[in-house]
Amino acid sequence: MDSVANTERLVLSDSEREILNIVRRHGSISRADITDFTNLSQQSVYRLVDNLLQARLLKTQKAIVKGRGKPSPQITLDTSSTTSIGVSVSTNAVEYIAVDLSGSPVCSGILASRPNDLEAVLIELSELLSGLSMDGPLSKRRFIGIGVAVQGYRTTHRNRFTTPVPIDSWARIPIDEIVEERLNHASFVENNATSAAIAELYCGGGKRHRCFGYLSFNLGFGSGVIWDEKPIFGGHGNAGEISSIFLDEESHHRPALGELLKRLSDRGRALTFQQLLDEFDPSWDGITEWVDEVKPSLDLSIRALSAILDPNAIFFGGEAPAALRRLLIEACEPPEKDRFGTPKPYPELLLSELDGDAATLGAAMLPLQQIVFRNHAF
Repeated sequence: MDSVANTERLVLSDSEREILNIVRRHGSISRADITDFTNLSQQSVYRLVDNLLQARLLKTQKAIVKGRGKPSPQITLDTSSTTSIGVSVSTNAVEYIAVDLSGSPVCSGILASRPNDLEAVLIELSELLSGLSMDGPLSKRRFIGIGVAVQGYRTTHRNRFTTPVPIDSWARIPIDEIVEERLNHASFVENNATSAAIAELYCGGGKRHRCFGYLSFNLGFGSGVIWDEKPIFGGHGNAGEISSIFLDEESHHRPALGELLKRLSDRGRALTFQQLLDEFDPSWDGITEWVDEVKPSLDLSIRALSAILDPNAIFFGGEAPAALRRLLIEACEPPEKDRFGTPKPYPELLLSELDGDAATLGAAMLPLQQIVFRNHAF
């Protein structure tokens, strides 16, 4: 088995990725049943499955008896042979996580480097990967690639982002190209909200919803959109930049945690961002008032997503504590009724099923999404 240090790139055909995605969605499925979900012949499916078994991307499980006749062996993902790493660059830390083919964590941690020191982050990442691959938890796994999630929005199709000022060293540079050149592995980059939506799709409640929106409550406020199990990027790569619907004079009333910190400070409770996340209490003075303040902006965001995307669900995620996200859901206006008094079709408002900020996990899923399951590059 190749170690993580092996730079040989994994290349799969569209049909192979299609089969892997079918197996991923079902968890366990027979070869014969795979054919029902493709336009491929049974002979082609069997041949492709054999290839994927040999590549240790799939494995067989104990056969399941279904009536008379010989039981059918089950095919499932081989979660022991590969890994993908995600790195999330936020204003307060750089986190990483390595996952297996199903998105389950293998190892994770926080870099010592300051987020705004790009060179230090790259050096530490290189040393980290070497250590994990030599005798660490990734030593017997084939390395698929690296995904990077960064706060900000694209300025060009070349994956250059306008980032928040505290991580300005990452602004307007080709992040994926730089990471790939320095670390010598396939690299991909996406903003944190879309990365989190991808994590929800593969590892959270998105498994039950093929079309959904994801609201990311962080120091800022953003969103990601998923349609038919695919992230939507838009013409400029910025689909889901929900904060752009607010004028400058309205931006202070967005449901962004940076604004909440200001309101709490005005009431005598000065907190760091991390303290807000770790110590949050719904009974704090000013919380109810802030929720009332941001409710119009939040309702507008939900109406916009509902009108344009018509999602089945909208997940409330990001770094905001679950208790705060629950308060925001409870504050949202109910769906309007039609002339017959029946509520109009409206997305279900749900808590993200992923603990904490899902951007790091979503970053780890980027190489798997692009190389193993489906290629959704815009």
